[in-house]
Amino acid sequence: MNLRYAPIASALLLAQLASAQVSFGGEPYGRAKSHLLPDASLAVMPLVDAQALMAEDEARIAQGIKGPWRFGYNHMVDFTLENSGTWHTLPNGDGVWRLAIECPGAFSINFEFNDYVVPEGAQVFVYNENETIGSFTAESNPGHTELGVTQVPGDRITIEYIEPANVRGQGRLRIGQVTHAYRDLFKQQKGFGDSGSCNNNVNCPEGDPWDNQIRSVAMITVGGQGICTGQLINNCLNNGTPYFLTANHCLGGNNTWVFRFNWNSPTCTPTTNGPTNQTVSGSTLKTSSQNSDMALLQLNSTPPASYNVFYTGWDKTDTPPTASTCIHHPSGDIKKISFDNNPATATTVTIGYTAQVWRIANWEDGTTEGGSSGSGLWNQNGLLIGQLFGGQASCSNNINDYFGRFGVSYPLLTTWLGSCGNTLQGYPLNTSVGTVADLTELTMAPNPTTGSITVALPSAMRNGGRVLLHDALGQLVYSSTLRSGTDRLVVDLSGRTEGIYLLEAIADGYHKVERVVLTR
Repeated sequence: MNLRYAPIASALLLAQLASAQVSFGGEPYGRAKSHLLPDASLAVMPLVDAQALMAEDEARIAQGIKGPWRFGYNHMVDFTLENSGTWHTLPNGDGVWRLAIECPGAFSINFEFNDYVVPEGAQVFVYNENETIGSFTAESNPGHTELGVTQVPGDRITIEYIEPANVRGQGRLRIGQVTHAYRDLFKQQKGFGDSGSCNNNVNCPEGDPWDNQIRSVAMITVGGQGICTGQLINNCLNNGTPYFLTANHCLGGNNTWVFRFNWNSPTCTPTTNGPTNQTVSGSTLKTSSQNSDMALLQLNSTPPASYNVFYTGWDKTDTPPTASTCIHHPSGDIKKISFDNNPATATTVTIGYTAQVWRIANWEDGTTEGGSSGSGLWNQNGLLIGQLFGGQASCSNNINDYFGRFGVSYPLLTTWLGSCGNTLQGYPLNTSVGTVADLTELTMAPNPTTGSITVALPSAMRNGGRVLLHDALGQLVYSSTLRSGTDRLVVDLSGRTEGIYLLEAIADGYHKVERVVLTR
């Protein structure tokens, strides 16, 4: 079985890739008792009638509408640095602003900064009793003044803004929307696997041939309260421009969408949580069409190399596939993969509006659900041919799914994707994160290992660098700063639990990530 993990960036790498990522690490002052901060002002949101909202959701599902899959209720608010929260000035002149938000009964909270202007050196953190996300900085959404913030578990969060003394008064923050999750996205009560039991984790053996396509797919938080799926798509220049294809019916507030990559179960079974911090915030709509239920976005930030993403290839011939594969986030769950072993048929269907689609008569393995909307359909050659519009398919009634046809969409896409023939392969074809500037390959032996592993370093690292090791959940378990002239390194894993680890090598002009398997 091929287990896949996209690497998690260290604090050092986050700093190096500042223009590409949402968050950059660090620790809020509010967690350190020594700062003696006053209690944060508390804003309590109104109660939410979860049962009534779920009844509305069920009615939508009965109509074959698969997205956006609603998980939360949006409270419209107007919290700013001036009218809310508590300011405190530290002895060094730095200002700290804190606001606590409570959504009674919520499984998680996410929110949107509808005004986000953070000067150089300032930081924003969001945390609960157990975890922290951030810091968000001036580079978290470069060139834009809005920022969507992903879900934090629990019914209470604290938002903290640290403004250094030399830029006091230059920041501007306004929270315009707070989302109360009435569905358990983090599966705190029910355990992972809230989607139908017939779904396959992408890390199961049947997903092995689809490793590249799997890395292109992301879960989207849409408009704060909904979930859709989509995928990075290649263009004729093969240059990694972050174009992202999803469904037209998912559109709404896309500049505050949050795109979560590589949210995969580390194992085939049992289903367990994976890293949730590989996110990009914000996008710009390039084109859309109801005729094929297509929307093309460009992400505001390019996913960094540490995410190890793939830009999927495509086929615009509108030739019916002999077999089809879908990769998606059903019911906002961990990433899944589904298979139809029979030819799809071209037709039109009306679900809210009429679109030209591929019809999947039934799935032989897996299904789709709410939250799968916008997920790609790949043909037998591994090329994208559409994105999910809707349908009746579920684990209990696995018939009739409809995907907007890529061949119909393409005349609208050519301005951005280019004209280079009927088919285009994905980018990059090499699944390694290594750069073309590598002079020699980094090698490791033995791998798999039962204890220590010897790492032979490439010449690109002989003038120094860093070697980091992360476990499957992204926790840093080993770090070594290399001296000039070092050509090999021994990493001792004898005290670690068996499983998959990611070894990351970083130097000036060089970056590579390799998987390490520890067995007993």
